Amino acid sequence: DVLSDITYYVYTARKTPKSVLCSHVRSQWEPNEYPATMERMQSWTPDECIPEFYTDTDIFKSIHPDMPDLDIPPWCSSYEDFISTHCMLLESKEVSQDLHHWIDLTFGYKLTGKEAVKDKNVCLHL
Repeated sequence: DVLSDITYYVYTARKTPKSVLCSHVRSQWEPNEYPATMERMQSWTPDECIPEFYTDTDIFKSIHPDMPDLDIPPWCSSYEDFISTHCMLLESKEVSQDLHHWIDLTFGYKLTGKEAVKDKNVCLHL
């Protein structure tokens, strides 16, 4: 798995039941411990966004009365604007021309061995 369960449930915390979050993220319900903004979420985890951030505005809206909706950057006027901007960027020429590099790093020959080391695609054990 590329994405851990914890990361997935932190990303989807606003639309995931508390019981599921308490069994996968932390046993005590602490809504303030979840990132409140997209910026904080992206700095919290190096993992890539889940597809819902490109398709589903409900991912931003909290079902929990004590957890606020996820804030988006000030350059977005709405959740729909955030999603459409990211889709436009994902489908851009710049991304398309380099997508094969990401595939090699994530699924291909640069995942392990000398090529992984050369491209700094290795875990550093602390």
